[in-house]
Amino acid sequence: MTTFNDLIKALISCIETGKTCLLVLLFASITACGGGGGGDESSAPAATTGTVTPPTTTPPTTTPTPDPDPDPAPEPTSLDDLVVAADNAMQAVFQLMISIDINSSKRAYFSLCDDYSGSNMSYEVNFESCRYRGSLIDGQLDADIKVANHNGQMLAVLWFYDGSAPSYQLWQYDAELEQQQLTVN
Repeated sequence: MTTFNDLIKALISCIETGKTCLLVLLFASITACGGGGGGDESSAPAATTGTVTPPTTTPPTTTPTPDPDPDPAPEPTSLDDLVVAADNAMQAVFQLMISIDINSSKRAYFSLCDDYSGSNMSYEVNFESCRYRGSLIDGQLDADIKVANHNGQMLAVLWFYDGSAPSYQLWQYDAELEQQQLTVN
């Protein structure tokens, strides 16, 4: 059997003489991969001949993966993240038509306020928060005012100069209406 040193010498000889060393390299690779060194020649396994077949690979079966559910839109964290509907007019105010007709000749004063507490005709009102104030003339008042969008609910108060109890009416923004209106009869 050829030793590794003999193969190296043959390879060096091929390189020095410029001969094709393909056979030497093939032979060296087959014998170099054999068992370890030493031992007597009788214990070496007999060389077998046969054909080497490359391992066959089967293509992996591909199962279609479903599209992942889209992530929900994240909550806006800055003004750059806001998405505004195309039909939004981006108005900070709305028009409120006030129409009061109490059919009375009593002198009265009207206040429309957004800072109040209480319910069922028992209210405490911060009159510093009133968005509109005006006198009724012959029991009537008509006004068209601009109101900030955040004032979606306000309290209308009619005060009478004769000292009788005030009249309260709660007004709330109605998104279904094109024109917001407060009517007191």
